[in-house]
Amino acid sequence: MKKIIYTFVAVIMLVMTLLNTSKVVIASTNGATIDAFRDMTSTSYILMEANTGKVLINFNENEKLPVASICKLMTSLITLEEIEKGNLTLEDKILVSQHAAMVEGSQAFLDAGCEYTVRDLLKSVIVASANDSAIALAEGISGSEAAFVTRMNDRAKELGMSNTNYTNATGLTTKDQYSTAYDTCLVLKAINRFEVYQEFAKIWMDTLVHPSGRETELVNTNRLIKYYPYCIDGKTGFTDEAGYCLSSVSQKDNLKLIAVTLNCKDAASRFRESMMLYDYGFANFENKVVLREEDYLENIQTNHAKTDFVNIGITKDLCYLHDKTSEEDIEVVYNLPQMISAPMKKGEVVGSIAIMQGADIVDRVDVILLEDIEKQDFSDILEKIANKWNF
Repeated sequence: MKKIIYTFVAVIMLVMTLLNTSKVVIASTNGATIDAFRDMTSTSYILMEANTGKVLINFNENEKLPVASICKLMTSLITLEEIEKGNLTLEDKILVSQHAAMVEGSQAFLDAGCEYTVRDLLKSVIVASANDSAIALAEGISGSEAAFVTRMNDRAKELGMSNTNYTNATGLTTKDQYSTAYDTCLVLKAINRFEVYQEFAKIWMDTLVHPSGRETELVNTNRLIKYYPYCIDGKTGFTDEAGYCLSSVSQKDNLKLIAVTLNCKDAASRFRESMMLYDYGFANFENKVVLREEDYLENIQTNHAKTDFVNIGITKDLCYLHDKTSEEDIEVVYNLPQMISAPMKKGEVVGSIAIMQGADIVDRVDVILLEDIEKQDFSDILEKIANKWNF
């Protein structure tokens, strides 16, 4: 009897230990918030501020899990980067293989042996999570899906996605394919700089017209696009092994947040829990702008130049993530030269301005020349002497 009691106590202590090792980490705490997130069904979730990459809430964010069609974020990213490099255009056509057309899961129902534009393939991947279109893009870019997967893994390493491994371009379940909530934030942050991605991700319904004239209706799998006013893009995922997953981006005023919820119990939960994360973030944080790009204009003395002074500016707004529930000690540090020597070209970096919080750099912006600095010649020197002495 004692042995049974001891065993029971040991099991209870083990369960208590396991529960205590998986804690919700919240950047700003209050009792109501913590209680609300205890109801999350997600195995892993995270809320990140998109500008700084600061994590506001995280739970098991580095746990390796199948993420289903969220893998297509990397497929889309590589496609967009190929377009950016000039190796591909949206109007280029790709021949659909039998391998692509016969893939299982969500499809755009492409016709094998027919050509489709990159635009239509990419749109159907982003809007309707089409597996056949994803493989067609992979084969069109790299020659085979396997070669493309190598590129996916190489790009993941470049982005710092240390807990991700891809085995296909679609997210269909295999033993060795996995990612994490944190790594998903990194790829979503990378792809969000492309306007084409955001344009396609906002589409709620569209029609794909096949070369034969047949039509396929594309419906966005991310319901937040329609039902959450601040959501600007995202990618869903579902398989029996991965559960219901969602990665998304929302913006309110000048605060942009990334939320990832993995392995939720049902489709409704992934949307509800993502909105819970966003509502917490928007209620407790804001981006405070210290210097605006369009307003910051200074001049600095020049040396050996035709003009005595040159205008300088910054490349983006300088801002920091402000926690509304606490006081923060923020310092703006200027690293600017006292004098700039000619010649130099417009756009060259001449210094920087940073926001410091203790020893940490919260945000940093380059200071650039807003005009060319031309080197003075002998006639310029004579003119300056004449002006000085009022000749």
